Amino acid sequence: MKTLRVGSVAGLCILTAVWLVGCGTNAPTTTERPSQPAATGAQQVPIPTTAAEVPGPVPGNTMTPAYIQFVGRMAYIWGYPLVNAHNRRAAFSQAPAPGYLGGVVPVAPVGYNAMLTNYIKPEETFIVCPNQDVAYGAGFTALDKEPTVVQVPDFGDRFYVYALYDQRTDEIGRIGKQYGTKPGFYLIVG
Repeated sequence: MKTLRVGSVAGLCILTAVWLVGCGTNAPTTTERPSQPAATGAQQVPIPTTAAEVPGPVPGNTMTPAYIQFVGRMAYIWGYPLVNAHNRRAAFSQAPAPGYLGGVVPVAPVGYNAMLTNYIKPEETFIVCPNQDVAYGAGFTALDKEPTVVQVPDFGDRFYVYALYDQRTDEIGRIGKQYGTKPGFYLIVG
């Protein structure tokens, strides 16, 4: 069995936080250890645990309507994929077994995948501008609870791709003809 290692979003955030903390320190320019820690290093701000601990704007600071609109737009642009994926996963989790939503769109409970076995029907409006020559599939995994096994059958010379995305809709894994994936079973762990 082949293993495709896919880190969780939390793991990526932790790695990024470690990298950012490392970038904020004044590292010595020699290979010798400093006798004392640098006094000018970046200070870590405590992470608030309640809403009351979240500081407001700096006193005397005026937030312009343009700034507030910009922050709102950025929150929507960067937050929408997370909310959308969360809502889809919540809807999929209600499926009792792999099947079709409205008899058209593949859905499956968490840990399963459902695939179309024929062309998309004209009644399908869930996927915007679907391709007629694509056998769509869908499913969510809970890699924090258990790994997932994906079977890749022998497609012969046909093109295929299994796109693996995180909740931000970033592609985090690639299985497919263009990546040289061989038929078999692939273990996805987080």
